[in-house]
Amino acid sequence: MLNRRQLMKTSAAALAAGALPRRARADVARRDLRFIFVQVFGGWDPTRVFAPVFDNSGVDMEPNAELATLGDLSWVHHADRPSVTSFLELHQNRTLFVNGLVVPSVNHRICLKLAMSGSNIEAAPDWPTAIAAAVESDTLGLPHVIIGGYGLPGQLSASAVRVGENGQVKNLLSGELLQWSDLPTSGAPSGFEGALDAAVLDVTRARADTSPYPRAQQLYGAYASALARSDTMKGLRDAVAWDTDGSFESQVDLAVDLLSIGMSRCVTVAFARPTWDSHQDNDDKQSDNFEDLFAALGYLMDEMAVAPGVNAPTLADETVVVVISEMGRTPQLNSGYGKDHWQHTSVMLVGPGITGGRVVGGYDSLFYGRRLDPASAELASGGVELTTPNFGATLLALADVDPGTWLPDDTPIEGMLT
Repeated sequence: MLNRRQLMKTSAAALAAGALPRRARADVARRDLRFIFVQVFGGWDPTRVFAPVFDNSGVDMEPNAELATLGDLSWVHHADRPSVTSFLELHQNRTLFVNGLVVPSVNHRICLKLAMSGSNIEAAPDWPTAIAAAVESDTLGLPHVIIGGYGLPGQLSASAVRVGENGQVKNLLSGELLQWSDLPTSGAPSGFEGALDAAVLDVTRARADTSPYPRAQQLYGAYASALARSDTMKGLRDAVAWDTDGSFESQVDLAVDLLSIGMSRCVTVAFARPTWDSHQDNDDKQSDNFEDLFAALGYLMDEMAVAPGVNAPTLADETVVVVISEMGRTPQLNSGYGKDHWQHTSVMLVGPGITGGRVVGGYDSLFYGRRLDPASAELASGGVELTTPNFGATLLALADVDPGTWLPDDTPIEGMLT
């Protein structure tokens, strides 16, 4: 018997062969979009792909690299990175490069916090958690799932969960986790667990409504929301292959399952390589990493193209992929042929709801980010700086979440959105 993933792959093969009718790509409302955040931790070099600044003598570009252009999307092509060009040629019309994002630090962890939340305040939630938590629906059993990389849910921790590599979540949902204890334990008597859960939910909701303390109301409310979602999680427990081996492909498989069955709205995965932090031998390390990254992103797009969506024919029709690194690299090589930490970087978005097939932003002669007109996303000397809060406000607006809830003083770049 075919499992769900094998069935999807079989359908995809039939579709490619013309055995099944192709469905038109659907327009999906912003509130129905789903998100996969791909973290590239270590600091990538935008001049290997996103920033073809060959005319800037202050930037050490890669030997034998050249400008590639398809429509309004331009990138750095190199013979050693065929997966980059093949990916962009295939997904050009749905791909948006965002160049010149300012991340005001050179510390990896601080930059990650700023890039993912726009703030260095611990309570500030990261973008995927803020997006997922805004959905008022008990059908999202796990609103934001962190499969790989760093989760920074801040004060919205009840809406985010990290999936372990040893089946912790599945065994927690089934109750088998009790058997992992060093002390003898026993579960609730048969038929009693549901009554206990209902009683706890009633008490928690009552305390959320009656507590005189705002923080207590918030905590009780978050706990009540988690309890209300527990039935959804338990009901879908066996629909997901929870175990991963840490590879990007296994992270993708789990992410696609969670989004496709409607368990989650946002998932965070990681493409982890220690060589992203290329203080030495920048060109070879970054080139190899980008080649492997885009090959892996191709796998992600292929899997989403054959997975059913919740509000669209396929998951690819309703999912935005955000590929982000916490910092960039200096424009010039150091004495060890490496590049050091830099406060200006690039981000790539792929999917619906964005003005794909183009590049927004840019880098000036000093390799600093340039200003944008927020309405058009075109370069404008009198425009706004492309900061992490502005970028985050744009993602929130794309997800139909009011940016003012978390970023009252920051402007979305509406020109990036359809």
